[in-house]
Amino acid sequence: MVRIFVTLIELFFCFLLQTSLFSLLRISGVVPNCLLILTISVAYTRGQIPAMLTGFFAGLLLDLQFSETIGFCCILYMLIAFLAGYTHRFYDKQDFLIPGALIVSGEFVYSFLYYVIFFLLRGRLEFTNYFVYTILPRILYTTLLMLVLYPMFHGIHRLLLKLEGRNDD
Repeated sequence: MVRIFVTLIELFFCFLLQTSLFSLLRISGVVPNCLLILTISVAYTRGQIPAMLTGFFAGLLLDLQFSETIGFCCILYMLIAFLAGYTHRFYDKQDFLIPGALIVSGEFVYSFLYYVIFFLLRGRLEFTNYFVYTILPRILYTTLLMLVLYPMFHGIHRLLLKLEGRNDD
């Protein structure tokens, strides 16, 4: 029960950061994906099912705030969480390389599929411009933010594992 409460607080914290603070601090017109960082940190430390639930609610928050079609971000976040959850088997509390690579690749997958659904299928074929001016800056901005947020989330999840009596070694 504590884990659910803490994860909900983390979700709202990331959502507020992403939609309020970082929308004012746009770099190259993009906002970092705080909710993706949280979803992947849950996937790496807890596994697929908790990550997919976190991804579903993260996507739902974004869909309710920004999208005309509810469910698109939910599905994308759940897909990324499902794929990232496979790395839970290789979980090492000292390793930050795997989650970093997951966040970079997750941001790329999210941005690419967003382009395919909302631009390519509507006949807008400027992928090179979208890649250079949206995907790359967003990956870089999210990666820089990951250096701050991921250790915080990782520490919280390790503390919760200890409180639950599980050994994460």
